[in-house]
Amino acid sequence: MIIALFSLIGKPVEVNSFQGTQQQTIRVLFIGNSYTYVNDLPWLTQQLAESAKETRTLETEMVVVGGATLKSHWKGGKALKLLKAKRWDYVVLQEQSTLPITNPKEMYKYASLFDAEIKRVNSQTVFYLTWAKQNQPETQQILTDSYMTIAKELKAKVAPVGIAWQKVQKANPKLNLYSPDESHPSPIGSYIAACVFYTIFYQNTAVGLSRRIYSSQFSTPQEGNRLELESLSETDAEIIQNLVEYIVRKI
Repeated sequence: MIIALFSLIGKPVEVNSFQGTQQQTIRVLFIGNSYTYVNDLPWLTQQLAESAKETRTLETEMVVVGGATLKSHWKGGKALKLLKAKRWDYVVLQEQSTLPITNPKEMYKYASLFDAEIKRVNSQTVFYLTWAKQNQPETQQILTDSYMTIAKELKAKVAPVGIAWQKVQKANPKLNLYSPDESHPSPIGSYIAACVFYTIFYQNTAVGLSRRIYSSQFSTPQEGNRLELESLSETDAEIIQNLVEYIVRKI
């Protein structure tokens, strides 16, 4: 990188404002479906960063369609267009919930195509490793293996949300991570995912961060204007945050 020096009032000034601007934000593009947009996972992750008083703000956008696969996103073109249009530090890829189990080859094909484009714009791929349906816990290992295999092949990062869910559920079976359909996340389920993504994006621990979960429809800073979806007990928050810390570091 060439750094130019200009003189201002007799003093040398380093002109590197572009890099300075870049360092003020972490920009993330989420590509996925309802597992991403239910409870607005990107926004929840931003709230954790805000509660941590991070010097770099988290800016997110998402391209999401209910039930979408990486194949449908690739062929649709919108995700690829946005990927090329802006600067991103990370691009999160979330496959349809059961495709890594039923057709991993298709997942790998389109994950690889997206990853090549992500690398081309000097960004980094993060795979959103999701969870098994509530009545099919035995499929978690297949999901995990599918995501870990392609991530290793492409030298990409993994957000081990499904693994964290499994460990949290074992530590406290009373915590409800699922919505009534036994598939989508409850606010607590999305909170676990947000803790995982925060830890990855900032390379920092989520231990000690906010344990209150708000709706993104009420995003003004005034407390009275926020709709609280859930307020975790201190104990439950500590269990979640510490398990997330352990799992992300281990992977």
